[in-house]
Amino acid sequence: MFHIGVLAPRLPGAAELLRRVDEAGGALGRGAQQPEVSLVWQPLDGGWDAWQRNDPDTVRTQLALGCVRLRQSGAHFFVCPDDTAYALLDEPGVDLALPGLHVAAVVGAAAQRQGFARIGVLGTRWTLGWRRYADELEPMGLTAVPLALWDQTTLHSIIFDELLRGRSSLGSRDLVLSLVEGLRQKGCEAVVVGCPELGALVTPASSPLPLLDATQLLADAAVAVAVGAAPLPGWRGGPDEGTVADPWARSVG
Repeated sequence: MFHIGVLAPRLPGAAELLRRVDEAGGALGRGAQQPEVSLVWQPLDGGWDAWQRNDPDTVRTQLALGCVRLRQSGAHFFVCPDDTAYALLDEPGVDLALPGLHVAAVVGAAAQRQGFARIGVLGTRWTLGWRRYADELEPMGLTAVPLALWDQTTLHSIIFDELLRGRSSLGSRDLVLSLVEGLRQKGCEAVVVGCPELGALVTPASSPLPLLDATQLLADAAVAVAVGAAPLPGWRGGPDEGTVADPWARSVG
């Protein structure tokens, strides 16, 4: 059994990931050993300023220190519930103290398993301006379809001005669903929900497209690795993802 480390830039997203990990562990069946989990809250509230100043090294250093503390807690690998943080962790730098599950690779594996070839992505402006989804999906024969720049800015504002402050509105919900509909009209077969808080606005029942919920997929992947049903990841930050666990590996064979 491997020990899961959660690197948490924001506590609400981490809480949602932990809830999903608990559910995935419970699905292993009565009497099954549950994975151990440690959490390090590495708040980026002040760090976003550095990112906006085009100083990602400062924020990456904060996240890297969080990985050191997770290793000291006994974690064998880490998972992060924040898509934007992955854009920072992908910056060149020293290897992280722990290997981590990479969200783009986990989502790409899910899309491939479910037979989706053309995928839209929802998230912050930093996530949507990050080519990792496109770069990860392309070798799999999959295409990531970006939102228009104006729509990226609008969605970013909804996330930061409303959702991260614990607010949502029917108008914002309708707007986000209209973005998903626009992706459907562009030929997308599914959409990545890259920000945990977006679940307040986009649900499987309301979405015009099937959802690839990054938080759920990461939770499933983390539990699969923890119980030995998927391999430990090899990615330690930077632009090369290394070996990333497939969250469905436990169902193979």
